[in-house]
Amino acid sequence: MNVEFKLNGKSLAAAAAIFLGVVLALATTIARGTGSGPINAPALVQTIVKEEDHVTPGELARWIIEKRTDYQLIDIRQPWQFDDYHIPTAVNIPLPTLFEDAGLERLSRGKKIVLYGLGAGHAAQAQLLLSLKGYNAYSLREGISAWWDEVMTPLSLQSESQSPAGYQQAKQLREYFLGATPKVETPVSPPPAPAEVPPAQAAPGGKTPAKKLKLGRGCS
Repeated sequence: MNVEFKLNGKSLAAAAAIFLGVVLALATTIARGTGSGPINAPALVQTIVKEEDHVTPGELARWIIEKRTDYQLIDIRQPWQFDDYHIPTAVNIPLPTLFEDAGLERLSRGKKIVLYGLGAGHAAQAQLLLSLKGYNAYSLREGISAWWDEVMTPLSLQSESQSPAGYQQAKQLREYFLGATPKVETPVSPPPAPAEVPPAQAAPGGKTPAKKLKLGRGCS
């Protein structure tokens, strides 16, 4: 017998609240032994509610361009996915190894830790667990898929508007990460000067030899 469950908005909100409650109930156990300070559960909840626990692709792009050094960008996907394409400045710590000692040793408690995966799910879960361990952790909103859509995809392919607002700024961001260089106009060189024809040499006696005409066919 197949049983279908239909969740409305209130049910989803209740489920999310229950899940968050369970996670926070485990916070003390998760943080124990990590050397982190006491967890402020209400503040953590407010950070999640206000959506202050993530950065947008546009914000991350500006951080990279500004060469900021106050964050670490962590790609939690598999190594082959990281090798295939990754966001500049990112380092690869696959999710299965992130919470092992070797993975945690690569994270700095003095910096923002920005995690991303293919989408929002795993990175957001890992971000929450790192926050419970005392790290200043964030996730990239909607992951590398949103990075590609919002930063690397031209607005002309995202919008039907003939002139979407802000397309010039978006174009500059995209060209920066594509490694484009501005076009340099090549100056047009002037045509070479015609070769000088040496003057005809005078024949003995001071007379210039007459120029022999080449007659066409039928002429004598």
